[in-house]
Amino acid sequence: MPTVTADSQIRDQLKRIRDQLADLRGRRADAKKERDAAKEAFAKTDFSANGDTKITETPEFKAAEQAVGKVGALDDEIEQHKLDEASLLKLIGDQPDPYADGNGNGHNPALKVPRLGWDGTRLLRESDTYGEARDRGIFRSTGHFGTVLLGEIANRDEAVGFLRSGSLAAALPAAPGAAIGSPAAPIIQPDYRGVIPPQLLSLSLLDLIPTGATDSNVVNYVQVTAIPGSAAETAEMAIKPQEGLTFIDETAPVVTIAGWVKVARQALDDMAGLATLINSLLPYSVRRRILGQILAGDGQGQNLLGLYNTSGIGAPAFVAGDTIADAVLRAMTSIILSDNDPNFVALNPVDWQSLLLLKNTQGNYIYGSPGTLPGGMVAQTIWGLAITANRLAPAAQPLVGDAMGATILVREGVNVKTSDSDQDDFIRNRVTVLAETRLAFPVWRPTAFAIAATS
Repeated sequence: MPTVTADSQIRDQLKRIRDQLADLRGRRADAKKERDAAKEAFAKTDFSANGDTKITETPEFKAAEQAVGKVGALDDEIEQHKLDEASLLKLIGDQPDPYADGNGNGHNPALKVPRLGWDGTRLLRESDTYGEARDRGIFRSTGHFGTVLLGEIANRDEAVGFLRSGSLAAALPAAPGAAIGSPAAPIIQPDYRGVIPPQLLSLSLLDLIPTGATDSNVVNYVQVTAIPGSAAETAEMAIKPQEGLTFIDETAPVVTIAGWVKVARQALDDMAGLATLINSLLPYSVRRRILGQILAGDGQGQNLLGLYNTSGIGAPAFVAGDTIADAVLRAMTSIILSDNDPNFVALNPVDWQSLLLLKNTQGNYIYGSPGTLPGGMVAQTIWGLAITANRLAPAAQPLVGDAMGATILVREGVNVKTSDSDQDDFIRNRVTVLAETRLAFPVWRPTAFAIAATS
């Protein structure tokens, strides 16, 4: 007969504790619903007719107080089980709890891993909803579970930062840790990898357009469409000239930008794998969609109004014989004549290729020989403007602009949820993981942008 080792017996005890934890977390979730209902009932009660009776002696208050106490008692019991769990893990030589305070005091949920912006590992580790759902086994089960809101992966201030590619790269060094003890273990040891130098990619338009925040669902603003500059020297007692500023009242609705990926149901029970997906694919998907909207959104339905479809942007006429460089310069000039300061040009990769292929009469590349450029790098500017190549920009329509002429305003941070109710997910035993944010895109000065005509 196989020998029963001490470690195997301890692991059996560990499993029982984790089963109890799963049950306690389920009871706590129900208790929280009861608590919220009791608090709402107490808040809606009119106590004006109670006379001298103290509010704290009313049945409504006592019910709310009891509901709050029940949640607190379950929280205490859960923490005690976590301490027992951590102690058993130490006995079998597994890594200690990453939330332990380092002084032998066991689990301390108040200790948080430093916030790094878009961090799926942090989201899952700190999400009670995810922990309770996983402990209940709903991701492993073949039963229908509907939708689970995992939580906020980035609050509004962090979302303002995540739109910029540099801040996104900063969130990646803390790689997701592997589960300890068993595949479903809730204690994760992070894998800290230090600073990982990001690769130098072509500059993104999201790194140029200013980003801020808003507390409204609709941004009402005044759009400046012309600055003719009518100020002039005026003689004493003479009528002073009126400024010819032209304003238009505009609105920029806050819309939801979302991205999703489909994964196997079992993947949701793997914190490390799910966090990796949240950290990599979802940020890319959301940022790419935002970039597409601020460039070419048509403003219909839930679409932003993008720069290409904004009324009043410059559109200098094409001149026969012009190259792409000539067209960009003409657009640049029209922006300068409108009292703006252009600093970028957005090019479709095909247009950028055409630009780089330009040669002089001797057959030499104008932007340098590809055989002599170090590391295969190519020119990043044209006429002093930063070049951002993106396939979301329409071909043969380079967009020249002054980035200060528009702003991305974030209304809500980025939330992540999962569901097996999308399309045919349930019968295929897969789930959809969705990340979404809400933002607006006001264009303060349309004349700060112009489309370069190449044909």
